[in-house]
This record gives sequence, C-alpha cells and structure tokens, in this order.
Amino acid sequence: MCSMASFVRLVVVCAFIMVGRDAAAQSASVASADSTAIHEIRLTDGSMLYGRIVQQDSARLVVRTINGASVELRRELVKQLRLTAGRVVGNEFWAEDPNHTRLLFTSTGRALRQGEGYLSAYLLFVPMLAYGVTDRVTIAGGTPILPGAMGKAFYIAPKVLVHETPRSAYSVGALSFALTEAIDEGTVGIAYGVGTWGTRDQAVTAGAGWGYVWGGNDSAVSNSPVIALGFENRLSRRSKFITENWLFTGDGGASAAVSGAFRFIGDRLTVDFGAIGLVGGGDGACCVPMVNFVWNFGRQ
Repeated sequence: MCSMASFVRLVVVCAFIMVGRDAAAQSASVASADSTAIHEIRLTDGSMLYGRIVQQDSARLVVRTINGASVELRRELVKQLRLTAGRVVGNEFWAEDPNHTRLLFTSTGRALRQGEGYLSAYLLFVPMLAYGVTDRVTIAGGTPILPGAMGKAFYIAPKVLVHETPRSAYSVGALSFALTEAIDEGTVGIAYGVGTWGTRDQAVTAGAGWGYVWGGNDSAVSNSPVIALGFENRLSRRSKFITENWLFTGDGGASAAVSGAFRFIGDRLTVDFGAIGLVGGGDGACCVPMVNFVWNFGRQ
C-alpha cells in the first residue's frame, strides 16, 4: 500500500515531466488557416457563421458555410475569427461540450489546455475555480458558500494528465479539504486515478479513489476504494445526457450513489439539471435534485 506522501511525490514528478514537455511545444503556433477546419466567424452586427475559409487576404475572406453557401465578407465586418472544435450533423454545427473535463462531480480523464479554465457552482453552493497551468497540469480550488463555512473551509484539487490519445485520456489527482482555523491538523481527502474512453459526444469514464488523512499527528490511506463509473451521450446540438455513479466499499458493506442529468450546452456555459440518490447500506434516499453551472474561459 502506497502512502499519501508517495502519491503526492508521484504527482509532483509527473507534473515536472509534463511541464518540461509542454514548454518545449509551446513555441509552435498556427500561422495560417486550415481550409478543412471549421471556423466560427462573429460579425460586427452580432451574427455568427460557421464554415470553412476558402480564400482570404487583407481585405476580404470567402467562407463556405456548413450548408454549402459561399459568402464573401469584408474584413472590417469580421469582429472575431477563431478555429472551433466540433462536427457537422446535417446542416447544423455541433460545437464540442466546453465542460469536457468533468461529468457531474467526478473528473474525467481529460484535462484543460494551458490558459483554459472554468468557474463552476456545484449544487449552487459549492463553487470551484480551475485553471490549466499547462496542457497536462490543472489546479482547482474553492470554498463553500455556506454560513459558517465560507472562507473557513476550503478545498484544492490538483490533477495531472498522464497519457492521452484521440479516443482516450488517463489522469491522476486529488481532492483535499482543510479548515483555515485548524490547518496544522492537516487535511482529509481522496486521491484518485481516472480514465475516459470515447469522444466528447459519447464516452465512458471509470476511476477509483482512496480516502486519506494527511498531516497533523496522523497520516493514513484507506484500503477501501470508492469506484466511479460514468457515461455521457450527446442528444442534440445543445444537450447531452450524463450519468455518474459511485460504489462505496468498506467493512460495513457496499453502498452506492446513482445520478443522472441533462446538460444544456452553450458556447461557454453549461447547465446540468438532474437528481442523485443513495442506495444500499440499509438506507436509501431518492431523489435529491441537482443543479450545476459551469462557465468556461480562455478557450481558443
């Protein structure tokens, strides 16, 4: 069994390796438009086009929209031009879910890119601010907006992307809780590993976490993991179904939490509406409503 100190050393070593690798790659940038890529073109009148750039110069650009129309625009009419990620379905462009690094609460194996971040409000009263330090290292934290807890209790969540392919991603991380008035007594939390397989429209996420106490006069790691299993499935241009479930193992027998929600997807804002319930362990509770808001920033 690995101690929490060993886990933290592993995360730190991985972070330094990934930072060095990413720093070497940061010098490369995209200098010209890819004629096969889909761009988002925001005009000065507030309207927006999605399409492929066919021609461009200092005075104009010609765009072939996703429905096949050819549009010529004067440069002074273009307020913003940026590459966007997603796919064309029929005559609609489905932008990727901007909140792809999390399910409802659990982290996916994916990571924020350098300079990206989000401000979230889980269950309305549990905010979190996250930022991509590099393409592989994310740091997040916050304090609950509850009487007697705001500013006195806080949580921090580092995460390192270990490996990534076009259809899979694997990360390790931790979620730690502490009290500002008892910081000398250490922290409690969970250290985890998680993997995600599939696309940003349809994927399975599975992971395991181990509770720990670290600091003060006692440091220990639980032998009973919490198993997480989630699934996400895109339903339409603006909606996705997500389910996230946990199995709690231990000496007292297994119990579980199950949840499901619909995510409404905007350009930067996502909103989850769903419910969560507890089963097993002799008692059950169903169903507690759940609302999450996540606003993403820094996306190119």
